[in-house]
Amino acid sequence: MNKPLQSLEATQASILKHHGGDGSVARQRITEHYERRHDADFWMFWNDKVAVNHQSGDIIMDLGAGIGQFVQDCALRYADAHVIGIEVAPYMLHQPLALPSNAQIVIDDLNAPQADIPPNSVSMVMANMLVHELTQPMKMFQAVRRWLKVGGRFCVIDVVRQPLQDYLQRRYPNTEMWQDSTSRSELEDAFEHFLEHNRYHPEDIVFMLESGGFQLISREPLRNGGQTRIVVEKV
Repeated sequence: MNKPLQSLEATQASILKHHGGDGSVARQRITEHYERRHDADFWMFWNDKVAVNHQSGDIIMDLGAGIGQFVQDCALRYADAHVIGIEVAPYMLHQPLALPSNAQIVIDDLNAPQADIPPNSVSMVMANMLVHELTQPMKMFQAVRRWLKVGGRFCVIDVVRQPLQDYLQRRYPNTEMWQDSTSRSELEDAFEHFLEHNRYHPEDIVFMLESGGFQLISREPLRNGGQTRIVVEKV
């Protein structure tokens, strides 16, 4: 990997700031939410929309792999595949999960991926809660299209644009944001995250993917429209 160290460290610092400055808390939160986000309904969706063109020997990728829970799951479910996770945050990789022999996690900056993945070798790619964290997603989208085989599918799950009222009422369900006990730093964090989480409309993500040559397979809202789930195919 030829990525300059300075750029990699800048991305690591940006991700840590996005995660509230405390890597251990972010790691714990992401780990605890995994089962809820990957329940039986999720795997039914995955089999129906994403896994349809998978063949023995194909590569499966998870972008922004965290501690490797989805990598581990896919490696066990698809024993005929090689599963690769990409992660950049050191606190996620400090104690990664023990992975089966057909899986690995590599360090890379997805703002400009340098991972050595053979072109046209990947059947499925997941990017779950990742796109809004990147300074720009276009280089990652380009890399995914290069890695995917024809018929390979790319699933993007992410937070999307919503009214300020919806965002703040979810974070402060009562009147906490008006109380003197709610600190300036907490409010600044809330408004900064609103800007980060409010970066794209679902149509923006579809536009970027379609303009890069992907074909839209499905798009659906999640969590009352606060998130989107998009599947595209390389044609």
